[in-house]
Amino acid sequence: MTPRRTKSWFCLGGLMLASALPAAADPAAARITFGEVRSAALGRTLPVAVVAPAGIAGAADQPVLYILHGRGRHHRSLLDSPAARAALLQARCHVVLPQGEDGWYIDSPAQPPARYGAYLAEVVAWAERTLPVGRTPARRGIAGWSMGGYGAVRAAQAEPGRFGFVASVIGLLDFPRSEDLPAGQNYRVPTARFTADPAVWSAFNPLGAVEKLRGSALTLVLATRGFELTMNEHFLAALAAARPPLPARVHRLEGGHEFALVESAVPLVLADAAEFFALHP
Repeated sequence: MTPRRTKSWFCLGGLMLASALPAAADPAAARITFGEVRSAALGRTLPVAVVAPAGIAGAADQPVLYILHGRGRHHRSLLDSPAARAALLQARCHVVLPQGEDGWYIDSPAQPPARYGAYLAEVVAWAERTLPVGRTPARRGIAGWSMGGYGAVRAAQAEPGRFGFVASVIGLLDFPRSEDLPAGQNYRVPTARFTADPAVWSAFNPLGAVEKLRGSALTLVLATRGFELTMNEHFLAALAAARPPLPARVHRLEGGHEFALVESAVPLVLADAAEFFALHP
């Protein structure tokens, strides 16, 4: 039987946040809150979820990890997964889960009003106004899966040095691109988001901007049977070809491009982020 949920509210930094509490009163659930980001870039308000760490309430300059969801998912997807939710509640940093819709976390060249890259910057600004989190690269990380993995890497490349820790889980890191990879390793470019022009695509492909990640700690989670595997192998090759080479921690998980693999990857990403933050107090 599913426990009945009640909702409690509290005020943090002048913003009203809702905390989803099971009627059974799980104390950890009180650390999961929901808010709204008023986006000037998009001209509307989008929801955001926050998971606060245990045991350091009131401390300032806490580390924060932004986790971007994949295509077809939303800001609550990890919280709706018992396994991922449990991992997030064990995190030693604030975790911010924004709603990214189907925007790929970019300012779309095909739809000028779809400024999801600018919106992501607004999410970071919102968190730094609202939460007791640090404002330096050493206290700031970004991660995501699938579309969100692409978005996390692109966001780090758009503002080099802003995120000290960057992680991609089954992200499309040689994309957008032509569909000329081996069978089963391609993905149709959403032309309504990226246009149909390959010359435009190249400007949005993370493969061409690996040097902008220099100085950030990188974690990549690859799926052994994912359609994005060849793209990620290309990205790893580009990191290795940089001079000097750009290091990355790579986790290879058995499975395909599927949410079950994301659930398995969440604890790995959180552990790598915790290690980074511990080394950069």
